[in-house]
Amino acid sequence: MTVIVRIDPATLQDTLNLLQAYSTGGRKALQRSVSFGAKQGRKLAVDEMAKKANLKKKTIRENTKVYFASLSNLQAKVVLKSAPLPLTEFGARQTKTGVTFRIWKDKPREKYRHAFMWTLIRERYTGIFEPNVDSPRYDGFGPYRRKSGPAIPTIYAKTPGLSGKVEAKASEAMLTELDRQIGLLNRGQL
Repeated sequence: MTVIVRIDPATLQDTLNLLQAYSTGGRKALQRSVSFGAKQGRKLAVDEMAKKANLKKKTIRENTKVYFASLSNLQAKVVLKSAPLPLTEFGARQTKTGVTFRIWKDKPREKYRHAFMWTLIRERYTGIFEPNVDSPRYDGFGPYRRKSGPAIPTIYAKTPGLSGKVEAKASEAMLTELDRQIGLLNRGQL
């Protein structure tokens, strides 16, 4: 006995179109989801570090780069710039007896007694400097050395539980976005 199953040609064509959309759109949906998750993880990291350190969110964001996923490489990463930040970013103020600044929001202001604010015109840099008494060329006044605060990776490491929170937020956002992308794919809008 032979059973013949016939499919309506219009339904067959719709099914073939859907399968084609899944093969081309599925990878794109995954790429968008991974990138969205990384972006949301970065946002949470910036917000949490801004709560801990006496920095503007803009400064943290400028030192936190997201490399988005591509169709050929479905990985996204968040890279923290490791250069120390100038003390001027931490609200440094010149006083009569030195320079005060505050690195951590939950700690009091600190003071460098012999430091001063100085603008280097050629370098277009305003920073905090102090005499370098360890230098063999020290003559009572100079040379000077720059004073700087911690780098963004240090702030990230000193924020308790941040790593786990960022990973959880990125994963959750990625899965939510993947669900939305699959919905778009099913409706033929992707």
